Amino acid sequence: MAFELFSPELQKLIKEKGFLEPTLPQKIGMPEILNGKDVLIIAPTGSGKTEVACLPLFDKIHKNKDKPISMLYINPLRSLSRDLLDRLVWWADKLDLDIAVRHGDVSQKERAIQREMPPHILITTPETLGAILTGKKMREHLKNVKYVVIDEIHELITSKRGIQLSLLLERLREVAGDFQRIGLSATVGSPQTVADFLGDKTKIIRAELEKKYDIRVENPKPKSKDRIIADDLAIGPETTARLRKLYELINSHKSVLVFTNTRETAEVLSSRLRQFDRELKQTVHHGSLSKEKRIKSEQEFKKELLKSLIATSSLELGIDIGSIDLVVQYLSPRQVTRLIQRTGRSGHRVGEVSKGIIISGEEDLFEASVIARRASKKELEEIKVHEKAMDVLAAQVVGLCIENYEISDEKIYRIIKRAYPYRDLEKKEIIKLLKFLSDLRLIYLNEGPAGLKARRRLRSWNYYFDNLSTIPDSRQYKVISVIENEPIGNLDEGFVAEHGSPGEKFVVSGRAWRIIQVDAQKVFVEPVEDIESAIPAWEGELIPVPFEIAQEIGRLRRSINNGKLEGFNVSSAAEEEMSQLIKKHSSSHIVPDDVHFLIENYKDFIILHSCSGSLVNDTLGRYIAALLSEKTGMAVNLKIDPYRIMIQSSAKASDVKEILVKDENIDETLKEAISRSSLFKYRFLQVARRFGIISRNVDYDRINLNKIVSQYENTPCYEETLREVFLDKMDLRNTKLILEKIRKGKIKVEIQEGLSILGELGLVHQFKEIMKPRMPEKEIFLTFKRRLLRTRVRLICVNCGDYSLVKAVREVEEQPECPKCTSRLIAAISKRNVDAVNIVKKKIKKKELTEEEMKKFLTIRRSADLVIVYGKKAVVTLAGHGIGPQTAAYVLAKMQPTKEKLFQDILHAEKEFARTKKYWK
Repeated sequence: MAFELFSPELQKLIKEKGFLEPTLPQKIGMPEILNGKDVLIIAPTGSGKTEVACLPLFDKIHKNKDKPISMLYINPLRSLSRDLLDRLVWWADKLDLDIAVRHGDVSQKERAIQREMPPHILITTPETLGAILTGKKMREHLKNVKYVVIDEIHELITSKRGIQLSLLLERLREVAGDFQRIGLSATVGSPQTVADFLGDKTKIIRAELEKKYDIRVENPKPKSKDRIIADDLAIGPETTARLRKLYELINSHKSVLVFTNTRETAEVLSSRLRQFDRELKQTVHHGSLSKEKRIKSEQEFKKELLKSLIATSSLELGIDIGSIDLVVQYLSPRQVTRLIQRTGRSGHRVGEVSKGIIISGEEDLFEASVIARRASKKELEEIKVHEKAMDVLAAQVVGLCIENYEISDEKIYRIIKRAYPYRDLEKKEIIKLLKFLSDLRLIYLNEGPAGLKARRRLRSWNYYFDNLSTIPDSRQYKVISVIENEPIGNLDEGFVAEHGSPGEKFVVSGRAWRIIQVDAQKVFVEPVEDIESAIPAWEGELIPVPFEIAQEIGRLRRSINNGKLEGFNVSSAAEEEMSQLIKKHSSSHIVPDDVHFLIENYKDFIILHSCSGSLVNDTLGRYIAALLSEKTGMAVNLKIDPYRIMIQSSAKASDVKEILVKDENIDETLKEAISRSSLFKYRFLQVARRFGIISRNVDYDRINLNKIVSQYENTPCYEETLREVFLDKMDLRNTKLILEKIRKGKIKVEIQEGLSILGELGLVHQFKEIMKPRMPEKEIFLTFKRRLLRTRVRLICVNCGDYSLVKAVREVEEQPECPKCTSRLIAAISKRNVDAVNIVKKKIKKKELTEEEMKKFLTIRRSADLVIVYGKKAVVTLAGHGIGPQTAAYVLAKMQPTKEKLFQDILHAEKEFARTKKYWK
């Protein structure tokens, strides 16, 4: 038995802990680790993976009396570190080993202690490893490292953080020599890739057989009471039925973790459950909330003070937050790996079944059913690794130069080539990067007998520490409605960069809006009813649906159309719903599936039905849009989902079909189209920040991005941006496969007029869960009028200066008059302008005014001139946001025949102010 291989001291502790016999991962993993093998352990959540890695290593350190720091435990989340410390400190204390946590939140005092008295075991993150490698004392301690454990390795290697870690491990190897590497993961779609990433001698240990998952798809049907509740909650009966089902599941279980795909859905679900039952103990948990609020929610959930947490991916990883007996996924999780990772949070203890329910409906049922089936068969998605990321490499090269006063290009190249993502790096590529870094003045390059050499300099330190994190800084923009002149939500910087042009339409806070202007991290908008061409504000949060899943959904559609549905763990209501949807669609149009594409027209939309997944449809959509734009000479609006490409254009459906069947150079077309896109420019901004070209705190709307992009064309920065966009947002390989099948006739493309049921769902389905009832134009205008009449203004008598009063516009008389001197020369100004009274009194007393005071007085006097002529109409106009005397005079000069027309003109002037405000500065 594995436990018998340990020292007597550790065996005694194992008995004290009550571990009777090892779990499967422990049984087959511990002997390999004790033998010094590099291993990747793939085992379900709750199967004791942490102990698999740590107990053998703790025992080795204890027996061999290894010097600190002898072991690094690297995990992707700071929040996991404290949890791990609590879990491991008991074992370490009993074996006379010191253990500590080191990350960005650790105090300077703790860091100083670790420098002087390092622990045997250090729990840290990739970013912090990068920081301590450059410290003289800490690097001395790191020379003793013999073991490195990487937890949740699957979460790291698909991102640039993983690339960074692969290079950091090779830098660590330069300091410590070879060390044992252990990777831990619950779900991996490409085990060999992960093993190779960890090290070329890594042995894969799969211990997944014991974990059982009970996952089913449910489609609650609306009951009569749901229709009544739907009116109260202002949502559709289908959504109400899903909400009721969720409420019932939370109440019938002890502890329920609910996952949604976006922060917006999580917030909406929580608020509507609160309307449903104010006594229900539940709250939300997502990345936009403060750290304090997230920790408080986790603790309350763990103590069972909360019955449910409604979360996004923020709770996917292994933080121990209590005994969860059910995981609910609200709508499809979009990927199999996500579903298994999330469902594994329930039944967390060894031997327990992880129970999960996907609450789904309408078209989402197809995706949920396929993902649930694939999860039951452990058919996971393949992992995509960033190959040769030059921005990450740049920072690590500078790090190597900081560590070594002089280092040859040969040595740098040798170290980098050992890292899996850079195994195919060519010498000329590293030389090009070194020259680029030299041009950026981050390193020196000298010609000499040893070839090119790099030397550190002060600027390099600042650059390196600014780029310890590869996670892009994303700022939030406040969305301001010009109707209420109040914030109505937030948008991420990336969304604003890609979709933030005036005239663009998007959905936030349950309504559709049109952008008027973007200025100083604010987005000024007005409400619109055109949902079809709006972009969801949470688009960037959505996990892409893979090609293989979308293709299987196509096959599922085809099977249902042929009267078959087998091998899917779905409720009878869900099966009936899918059958009815296909039947309804097939009554007017062919069913788009894995071997049939459908093109249909609706208004100025062309809808191409393609069961090819998010990335293929994005790639194909951009390719089609580029060629249509070239043909028509006009811009093409594009909206995609995993099953449709929706194009808004003056082109015809036949033009789209012609592009699909024609053999064009897709690589060059896409490269040219992408390099001109907002997506490319925003990604270029992020990459340029990682290269140190642009400061991390610069707002993208304050710089001339076009000029900077043009300036750095054909540099490693430009090339890295293209590489990143194609990896993260495109799937060129499968797009070419689809086009080849179309051209060979293996996929039939048909054009049909009119909007099908699947086409209609594509135009509006993304918003159905969160949309509020449509606000009529009349109500929008009434809201604006109410806001304007409630606005409080300061009235000042410019004649005597003794009268100053703040009141709401609706309370102002038709012809304001000073109660002190009866003058009608009354100015209406902002209530915040408290200096105005002193300026007026100073002028009346004929005291000398400063240039700034005279400027303010003239504005006050012009306001009073308008009020004496137009009365209350002038006060109403001057209360408009951004409307001064000059604009008010222009509005009032129109002599509106009705009050309604005056309000319309004021609203128009406010919009103009929002649109042109940024140019006034």
